[in-house]
Formats: sequence, structure tokens, C-alpha cells
Amino acid sequence: MSTAIYENVTKTIIAALEQGVVPWKKPWHQLQSVPTNATTNRPYRGVNTFLLSIHPYTDHRWLTLKQANELGGAVKPGEKATTVVFWKRWKPNVPQEEQEAGVTREVPLLRYFKVFNAEQCVGLTLPDLHKPEEYKEHERIERAELLIRYMPNRPSISEGGDTAWYRPSDDHVQVPKLDSFKSADAFYATLFHELGHATGHEKRLNRSGVTGRILFGSGEYSKEELVAELTSAFCAATVSLDDRLIGDAASYINGWLSVLKSDPKAVVIAAAQAQRAADFIRGVEYANS
Repeated sequence: MSTAIYENVTKTIIAALEQGVVPWKKPWHQLQSVPTNATTNRPYRGVNTFLLSIHPYTDHRWLTLKQANELGGAVKPGEKATTVVFWKRWKPNVPQEEQEAGVTREVPLLRYFKVFNAEQCVGLTLPDLHKPEEYKEHERIERAELLIRYMPNRPSISEGGDTAWYRPSDDHVQVPKLDSFKSADAFYATLFHELGHATGHEKRLNRSGVTGRILFGSGEYSKEELVAELTSAFCAATVSLDDRLIGDAASYINGWLSVLKSDPKAVVIAAAQAQRAADFIRGVEYANS
């Protein structure tokens, strides 16, 4: 069951990338926000963010058929559901002697369910969408600045030069100055990418893609780049940025495609690592990520 889910998720992401669509880049400062369950107001996490964001809907709210009915609405005839995945912890039976010794076991299982976007429904009793305030292209964005400023155990950051990078040896991030970018959104999305790498430092999340010896262009390099990209996308969504303005080099897309085609689990694992990284930057912690 889990293998089939991995393969279906990966197939969806690969299809988007092969069409030149990077599904984790969205205009979050328009009417959209992070994909959220319409009933619980709980944001979807990990790879679900991208599975739901691939669609062209401007409404960020999603719900199951049952939830739509409970809100007095219905799904329009002919509309297709979108699959989202989640981890469920299963406790198998253990031998009597192990039970008496206090031994417990938990096995993580990947499960899925079907949801519909609010625009695929009629008759829902939902409030109108809120449109975030507008700002000038090269004006610093306070909500993004606050997210960076209050990152726990933050690396040192400097602005200048013509390249963006993270150097683990001295735990330092460099990013070109704001006016070097096409927009403030692109500046912050790039900075979030490098901060995503920085979360992998041994004194933070200790991720092998940062702490290990990784060759440029290798599969491990592409996996870490994917984690940093997804971390940036999560952070951009958190502060309502438009990160579509950052160009993706064909080599990066080809690298991601190579990784995803060789390992069906890669995108789900990378999304989970990126969610942890984004949560670290935000200074929040979830029991089940």
C-alpha cells in the first residue's frame, strides 16, 4: 500500500516538472494561502502542500466529501478528487514477555484520503477570502524580516556579492542585496533557500546532505537542493510571498527528476525534511510532522 502511494505522489510531481511547472512555487500573496482544511483550519503539511498547490484554484481551502456535505454543500458533478497522504502510527501486538517488560512498538504507515477544493463545490457556508496587503517590489517585507530575525540559533547572514550560498564551516549565509533581485519576493525566497541549508548544520537538524561529504551534481547533492527548495517554498507560503519569480535552472530540474525517477520515496522524504526545516526556522514544533 505505502509503495503504491509513494509512486502515485511521485508520478504527479514528475508530470508537473516535465511540463516545466515547479509545483512548490506559487503566488502566495494573492488570494491564495497555504492549503488548509476548510473545516479544521489546519494547514496541510509536507508533500501535501505541493499536491494541492499544483491545481490552479485561487481558493486555498480543501475538504472531504463528508465535510462538504456537513457544510451544507456538495461537490459539483464530474469533479475529480485530489489525493493527500498522511502518516499513521500503528502499534503491532508484541509477545507477552515483552509486554510484561514494558516493551512497546510503533510502525509508521503511509495512508491517504481524497479531498476537493472549495471551488469544486457549491453551497458551502464559508467566509469570503481575505486578500493580503500589497507592497512595493523592492520594499522590505516586515513579516519576512520577522521570520528571519527570530529564527532560533540563526546562522550569521551577510548581504552582498553576486551569488547566494551557505557555508557550513563557519555557519554563514550570503545573499546578494535586495535591489539585485527582480523583486523582494525573490530576495526572501533565495534567503529562505540558504537558511534551509543552514538548518542541516550539526548543531540544528544535523542533516547528512549538509554535514556529510557531498559531491556537486551527485544524487545526494540534488536531494539536499530539493530539501532547501521545498523549505524556501514552505517559508514563502508562511509569509505570503510570490516565489514564482525565481528561475529554475534546467540542471536543477533535471537533477530533481533524476532523483525522483530513481527513488519513489524521495519527494515525500524531502518534503518531510523540508517541513522540519521550515518549522525550525519558524521556531515551532509539531508532534507529528
